Amino acid sequence: MLGWFGKKKKKAQTDEEILAAAFADVRRDQEKKERIRKRLYRRLWPAWLDRRIVIGILAIVVAIIADGVRRENAEFYATITKTSGTVWVHPREGTSGNPATVGTRLRDRNMVSTAAYGGAVLDFPDGSVITVGPDSQFVVKLLEYSRGGRWRERSFYLRVGQIWARISPYFGAKSEMRIYTPSSVAAVRGTTFYIGQDPQGTKSQIHCANGYVATVGFRGWPQYVYANTGATVKLGQAAPQPRLLTRAEQQPFTQADLLKPIPPEHWLKTFEMTITQLLDAPLSILGIGKSSWAVGAADFARRAAALEGLRLLHQHLEGFPRYPDFVNPATIEQTGIPYEHRRRILSVFNADAIELYRQVQGGRGFIVFARARDKKRTLYKLTPYGPQTATAQELQAYW
Repeated sequence: MLGWFGKKKKKAQTDEEILAAAFADVRRDQEKKERIRKRLYRRLWPAWLDRRIVIGILAIVVAIIADGVRRENAEFYATITKTSGTVWVHPREGTSGNPATVGTRLRDRNMVSTAAYGGAVLDFPDGSVITVGPDSQFVVKLLEYSRGGRWRERSFYLRVGQIWARISPYFGAKSEMRIYTPSSVAAVRGTTFYIGQDPQGTKSQIHCANGYVATVGFRGWPQYVYANTGATVKLGQAAPQPRLLTRAEQQPFTQADLLKPIPPEHWLKTFEMTITQLLDAPLSILGIGKSSWAVGAADFARRAAALEGLRLLHQHLEGFPRYPDFVNPATIEQTGIPYEHRRRILSVFNADAIELYRQVQGGRGFIVFARARDKKRTLYKLTPYGPQTATAQELQAYW
């Protein structure tokens, strides 16, 4: 039957036909999308590039990153490579120790103690070496590595005895190593040196075989001990001018462990650690590796912890009728703070120690400098008015 315009009316569809038509439309739409996807795939994915090749490349990249993280993790340990006589390793000061064995790894706050005629050699991933002599107590305060900044921070405390050390040329330009004693602080980089501390804790000796050692007492200005010279620093006094070493004092530097060649870093290690440095942000967010600073707020948290540590130190110092004449940066024991409190305060600072303490105004005032353990090692100062940020120029003014 013709309609008003002479066209035949469309026959009504059944439910089955409507459903079939809908499925057909969906199929045509999917086929169209598939054709578009294939055209895009052919443009972006060359025909010669096999998926197995891509999977293999990804596997290699993952292996490189994983091995780089492994190398970074090794920076947080020192390894005992040689022992002689009786040597113990203690979890921390004041605890009983176990006999040291070759291959034992030392971490933060571990202590190596030696008996008469005992000795141990400690190796580090960059090729640096430390020899601990007889009748010594040597504490690993802090071993830290910053992936993002590619710097190392090593801090040790020689309570008594003697050590010889050689710092590798691959230690790092921004890296720092400090040896604290009951009477002095030695800052070293790329040099060979000796430090001895008497049992009474009243004086320490610093000898240098090559390079130089920045030596400071708990008062006064630093002195630079250069090659073939030495200095004796007494408790609470400034470091004196260095003197020439005698032949007998130079002789121990000929020991084999200080003279063995340090091979250049393997290109694979350099490459892997460069890759992990470039990937610092994502690896840190994921919390991968011991050098990870965890989430993005970690630097802020470390700075906040340093400020809180200075506030706690401030509270204790304000309890004194007269501020201490001098303070050992590694122990701050002259403040009279209980050991556990001192340990917690120092743990939030770079090098596990304060930078500097100075009494001012004839004992009526004081100033303390300390750095946070963030990537920039932010500098703070503490005065009777409380903690605040500081500049390197302010610190230099008190050295």
